[in-house]
Amino acid sequence: MRGKAVVVGYWRDVKYSVHVLLGAAEKHELLKEADFYLVPLDNLLNTVNELKVKYSRIAYIQTLLTTDLLTKHRKIAEINKRLRDLGVVSIAGGPHATGDPFGTVISLGFKYAFLGEAEDVLPHIIELGFNERDPSSVTGVFYLDSGKFVFRGRGFTSDLDKYPPFSPRLGLFNPIEITRGCLHSCSFCQVGYIHTVRTRHRSVENITFWCRYLLNRKIKDLRFITPDALSYRDPGTSQSFVELLTELNNLRRLGGRVYFGTFPSEIRPERIDREVARFLKTHVDNERVNIGAQSGSDELLKKIKRGHSSEDVLNALEALRGAGLTAEVDYIIGLPDETLEDKQLTIEHMRKVISMGGKIRIHYFIPLPGTPYALRNPSEVPQWLRIELMKLIGSGKARGNWLSQERAVRELLRLRGEGVILLTSDRARSVLSGSSRNA
Repeated sequence: MRGKAVVVGYWRDVKYSVHVLLGAAEKHELLKEADFYLVPLDNLLNTVNELKVKYSRIAYIQTLLTTDLLTKHRKIAEINKRLRDLGVVSIAGGPHATGDPFGTVISLGFKYAFLGEAEDVLPHIIELGFNERDPSSVTGVFYLDSGKFVFRGRGFTSDLDKYPPFSPRLGLFNPIEITRGCLHSCSFCQVGYIHTVRTRHRSVENITFWCRYLLNRKIKDLRFITPDALSYRDPGTSQSFVELLTELNNLRRLGGRVYFGTFPSEIRPERIDREVARFLKTHVDNERVNIGAQSGSDELLKKIKRGHSSEDVLNALEALRGAGLTAEVDYIIGLPDETLEDKQLTIEHMRKVISMGGKIRIHYFIPLPGTPYALRNPSEVPQWLRIELMKLIGSGKARGNWLSQERAVRELLRLRGEGVILLTSDRARSVLSGSSRNA
């Protein structure tokens, strides 16, 4: 047997996170120290058994979304149980592990949960996976030690330029993350709580470098990841999105197509005025901009800490329309504390948006771990509102997966009730004490 192997669970919903992780591994030259295998969950145990013949040490690394648990929680728990028997350490990170480290370790069976951002400490995480490092020395790690919870803070990456935005060596590409963190800690959103309110931006120089790299690889569509596209500010020069898009505009002459302000780089409505709209029109290739309204009720917008008004959304649409751009506006149905009046105001707001040439995208509230609403339940969606939403969808003026999301949330609430999702130390201790009594 020779060397070491890192097995990474890999499927569509986590692929961007995995690509970024592998980009950091390249930067740390970890690909020279271990072989990395990207494996679908169904093949993971067979792959580990095959690799046990070839490698002296194996680690299993997994990034997880809460919605992955809908179809994968039993399989993950089974895999971790088998891996313990094989002496393989399993470590989970990503939004779910950060938001619910208790459930990640106790219910899903990972030996360690990693909280926060992994790039800077990735070598330590890999060493931990190979049993070559004391877990108490690894920032961001959560684990159980003799029945006690041990937290080692959170991982935090201060310099995005230090790492590639994807995996160049392995040819695994995705939109370029230009901003991480968010100043607006909306009650339903994980971004400000997982990545903190300390926003960090990739520099204009670095962004254009990687865009040119993609163009050289014959990838013409240039897309970006940011929770608030117009908040961009170069960390070294304080250049704004204006200077960034001016540089990117030069790449359009080389055949690049710049998609900015559309998923996954939405724009907050209060940042859009006529001047901004006209600038976007001449510097991006998308004809439609994505805007987050979330509700048409100003009272509810205050409760969820959105930081803008319903009128800001309409003003943004007017500015975009004047520049020849259209907008798709996001709303969340079923938010906690949403009153009947809030629902009525939201459907009226949707109609106003449509009358101004906008499109509607409907979402259903998901109680995400790590947010203030993690333990909240959705508010009821009355039949009259369902009918109105379906009319909008039937007319072609709205779209969205809110009905499938509603079904998914029912399952997530069941998993929360059964203790697969734990969220708090008290709930975790209750599960542990119950396990001890049943042993």
